[in-house]
Amino acid sequence: MIFLMVIIPMASAQTSLGTFAQNSSVSLIQTCDNSTYSNITRILYPNSTFIINSQTNMTKSGDNYNYILGYNWTQDTGTYLVYGVCDEFEDYTSWQYDFTITPNGEEATIGTAVFYIGIFLVLIFFFAICIYAFVNFDNLLARVAMIGLGYLLLMAVTFIGWNMAQDFLTSSPFLIEMLRILFWVMVVGFFPLIIGGFVWYLLLLFKIKEINNLMEHGMPMDEAERRTSGRRR
Repeated sequence: MIFLMVIIPMASAQTSLGTFAQNSSVSLIQTCDNSTYSNITRILYPNSTFIINSQTNMTKSGDNYNYILGYNWTQDTGTYLVYGVCDEFEDYTSWQYDFTITPNGEEATIGTAVFYIGIFLVLIFFFAICIYAFVNFDNLLARVAMIGLGYLLLMAVTFIGWNMAQDFLTSSPFLIEMLRILFWVMVVGFFPLIIGGFVWYLLLLFKIKEINNLMEHGMPMDEAERRTSGRRR
C-alpha cells in the first residue's frame, strides 16, 4: 500500500468539498495543474453503494475540472466520497475528497444542539405547567384555555424534535419522517380541537345554568346534576 502511494502521486486537492442541501445539484470541482484530463472513477453514497463506478469525464476550464452531480443523486443525507485521476504534470495522479448532504445545507454544530435542547426544555417546562394548571384550576374557561395552550406547546415540541432529528439523526430517516407526519397531523388537528373545545365549553355552561336553575327552585345539587345528566343520555 505504501509503495502504491509513492508511485501514484496525489493531486493537490481538498479533503472536503463542503456541505450542501438535500435534493440539490452539487458541482464537483477538482484542480489538476498542467493536466490534459481529469476523470471521476467512483462516487459513493453514504451507505457505500456506488453512484458512479467507472471512468467519467469532467469538463475542463483552465486547470479546473468540473462535474455536475444531479439533484436526483443527493436524496440521501450523509457523507459522499468522490475518487478520480488526472495526469498532473504528465504524471498519473489520483485524487479524492468527500462532501456532506444535510436537509438544509447547514452543518450541525454544538451551538445548534445547545440551542435546540434549550428551547426543547423550556417548552417541556411550560407544558408541565399547563398540565398542573389544568388539574388544579376550578375555573372552566381557564381549564379549556390550558388544553389549547398545552396542545400548542406539544406541537412546538414535535416541531423542535423534527428539526433536531433532521440535523443530528440523518441516519434515521424513518424517525425524521415520523416526526414530520406527526407535526402536520397536529397542525391539521388543531382547528377541530379549537372548535370542539368551544362547543364543549358552551355545553358545560348550559348544563351549569340548568343546575343552578333547578337549585334555585329548591332541588339539592346532587339531584339537579343527575337530572341534567339524564336528559343528555
